[in-house]
Amino acid sequence: MEEDTVGHASVLELCYGRTRCFLIHGKLLIDTDWAGTLPAYLACLQKHGVRAEDVRYLLITHYHPDHCGIAADLMALGTKLLVMDVQKDAVHQADPVFLQDHRHRFTPIPDEGTILLPCGESRQFLKSIGISGEILSTPGHSPDSVSLLLDDEQMAFVGDLPPLEQVACYQDPVLQHSVDRILEHGVRTWCSSHGPVERVNRTE
Repeated sequence: MEEDTVGHASVLELCYGRTRCFLIHGKLLIDTDWAGTLPAYLACLQKHGVRAEDVRYLLITHYHPDHCGIAADLMALGTKLLVMDVQKDAVHQADPVFLQDHRHRFTPIPDEGTILLPCGESRQFLKSIGISGEILSTPGHSPDSVSLLLDDEQMAFVGDLPPLEQVACYQDPVLQHSVDRILEHGVRTWCSSHGPVERVNRTE
């Protein structure tokens, strides 16, 4: 692999906290940061000339605190949360962490107003909003982990799955299977939430 920038006009990287978030085609946000980062998120959008109301959908790669902290805040602004079928039991798993941290205001994700989407129907849904791609269940970091694959850009947004060169070190067949499924789709760019953007060699 080689490190690279995102390198596609259809993908905007949003850096406003500890977690790298991505805006796809100006309408689908991948992940948020911790609770309390809404002002930083809005400032980041403004910096890039994006209106908050234009971010129509939010996909959380997995429901750990540093990926879903302002999901409810964004829903209050009109962004619709996509909850994949493999994630429905994990949506509130971070609530106890946030509720014990009194430094930031936290609003739990409301059960009403989310869009529950089977992974098997993700391609059809994405097509309906003008995105060519698929959302896969990719456990390995957590059971509820999902990854977004974009066809035209040949990119995978994998949340906290590890860098490709480290996968074998885990000796985890579940993780290896998830990575293999992603690579079978011919992706050329591996975008994680905390590591660098990686270019995938065609020989791998």
